[in-house]
Amino acid sequence: FKICTFWSIVATLCTMVGSQGDLVQITKRLGRIAVAFMPPLLFLTLRPTPLPHTLYLTLLPIHKWISRIVILQSLLHTFFYTWYFATTNKMFKILKPANMWGVLAMVLFLLIAITSLPRVRRTHFRVFYYVHYIATWLTVILLHFHARPPMPWYTLMNVSILVFQIGYRLYHTKRTRVSIVKVSPSLALMEFPLADIPKTPTLPSAHLRINNYHSFSFLKRWFYQLVPFQHPFTIASLPSDETVKLIIRRGNFPLKRNTDYYVTGAFEPKIDFIKKDSVKRPRDSSTYTFQNNSPTLLTSPLSYHIDARRVLMVVGGSAISFGLPMLRILNFNGVNVRLIWVSRDYRDLRLLDHFKNNFHGMEIYITGMNDGEEQDLQIDYVDYEDDTMNDSEFEEDSQSEESQVPTDSARLMARSTSGYGTIKTNNLYAVKTTQNLDNQGKINQDDEVDFTQLFSARSVKSKNNLVDKDYPSETVSSSPLSQKGIFRKPNIVVPPNDSSYKSDIESLGDDDGMKLKIPTGVKLFFTRPHLGSQDYQWCLQKECIGPSETNDCCQPNTNNTHVDDLSQVWVIAAGPPGLVGSTRRWATDGGLHFHAES
Repeated sequence: FKICTFWSIVATLCTMVGSQGDLVQITKRLGRIAVAFMPPLLFLTLRPTPLPHTLYLTLLPIHKWISRIVILQSLLHTFFYTWYFATTNKMFKILKPANMWGVLAMVLFLLIAITSLPRVRRTHFRVFYYVHYIATWLTVILLHFHARPPMPWYTLMNVSILVFQIGYRLYHTKRTRVSIVKVSPSLALMEFPLADIPKTPTLPSAHLRINNYHSFSFLKRWFYQLVPFQHPFTIASLPSDETVKLIIRRGNFPLKRNTDYYVTGAFEPKIDFIKKDSVKRPRDSSTYTFQNNSPTLLTSPLSYHIDARRVLMVVGGSAISFGLPMLRILNFNGVNVRLIWVSRDYRDLRLLDHFKNNFHGMEIYITGMNDGEEQDLQIDYVDYEDDTMNDSEFEEDSQSEESQVPTDSARLMARSTSGYGTIKTNNLYAVKTTQNLDNQGKINQDDEVDFTQLFSARSVKSKNNLVDKDYPSETVSSSPLSQKGIFRKPNIVVPPNDSSYKSDIESLGDDDGMKLKIPTGVKLFFTRPHLGSQDYQWCLQKECIGPSETNDCCQPNTNNTHVDDLSQVWVIAAGPPGLVGSTRRWATDGGLHFHAES
């Protein structure tokens, strides 16, 4: 509303001031102001944007509203001139070449507006993109020959912006040969060497744009270079890894093993609390960073400057590609982090076999489990060796988190009392949902977060009492060792009855497709996550180094929350719009910093 109001006022003032109320003068101004708005309109589409500390995606709302104003002004300009010609018996003037170019430009503007409607854009994105790209070039050229008197400087600016975008894309595009791993019926993993990225990323969770390389058709290659219909994917590997990994949802995008693709990027994310310090590399290949004007030796490329002490991430589906590198970086830099991954299909968990990194703080929620199935899925918790980092680097952080184990266990058991059944195997209770279906028995298509647990005055202690009452005592033991045992023992659960999965797994070359390996430290739930008071209390917890003079340590249930307690707590969401929107409401209602990754 603010964007629309501001630019509408600007356009109205530029059109009306000094016109003396002359309708012909106003009609001419409407067209010229629309042309004058074209350079900033195109500038806002540059990716990455030249503006400092700005992600180009955040400029798209301004681009949309300026384009609507341009189309409205052009439409009024065309209408008033047509009405003027009709009332003065001069309709033949529309057939003049200069006027016909303007009519064609107006038709293209309307075509852009129609294909930009949300319903059309989402269902026919390829049509939207081609119309948008080709029509933009044509309107710039047509308006140049339509404007009287000529407006060459505006045309020069428009063409310069469009040519710069093409040049930047071609300069940052390389061809690479990829390998494809079909992880599950819905997810695939694309891998290729980091050396094939034109611009190496600095921050985790950057993204690339992928385009097909048509090796047998020169015309197709030329067309896709001219109209770059590219697919953006978040980099799931670390910036320091030698292999780039992309998690791709299997759909219309063609995935072929040992095939060449065009890769453009990388494009850095804009995450306010994380940045890479300027480094100096001496001859001995060590890395130094400068803090407080003094050099400090860094021993790992995973070291970042992070202005956060607790981070809660909620991701859905293939958006786990954003969460995995962030989890690794935050864990390495001593930030307390929880990563909640919501997935409809338990088979997507096979993805974790391809990431041998630290999964401390990861929770997986499977929402697509049905009752009454007969086949069994065996889940084994295994230890992965991480060659890039010693486990001792996480020893201090792990010890601080172990003290919170009873709270996590209580939260797990308390959630299971809200109408959820349980599956008991080897003293392990895996919470399984019985409420994840709609009235027709179909699985909800959005991995959303439920917020049925509102903030309440109940303390963690009362929740523990509830758990002790309803469940065996060994499942809520306060011993860290017993808690590890809960999540590390093998588990037998009931999978959905999907005959197509078996054939798909066989096509992957997996002889033992019904076995699933889960890294140790990962917590697995068969339900939907409920962000509530327990999660909010986790965000408010402080880390205590030891007893103070007043013997006042940080308690999770304290009610005297200060604004400073929230300044370094972040909530991040990525994935389906419903999940992101629900998480945003929960975070903002609690006064927490929120970041939505697109």
